[in-house]
Amino acid sequence: MPTLEAATSQPRTKMFLDVPTAAEMAGFSIRHFRRIIEEDRIPIVQIGRKFFILGREFNSWESSRKLKRTA
Repeated sequence: MPTLEAATSQPRTKMFLDVPTAAEMAGFSIRHFRRIIEEDRIPIVQIGRKFFILGREFNSWESSRKLKRTA
């Protein structure tokens, strides 16, 4: 009996956003977005000398930001 496991277990690709790219996507300056990262405690990952935000963390922060605006 064939299993569906092979068809559904595709490798996930993690999207990393560097801080300048994430700031541009959010519509803020890099300096202001770094402050937002500290205040909102957005998790960041350091690879070498650069800092990155996981795409899913950015998306969850952005959706929570939109909820705060409407409230």
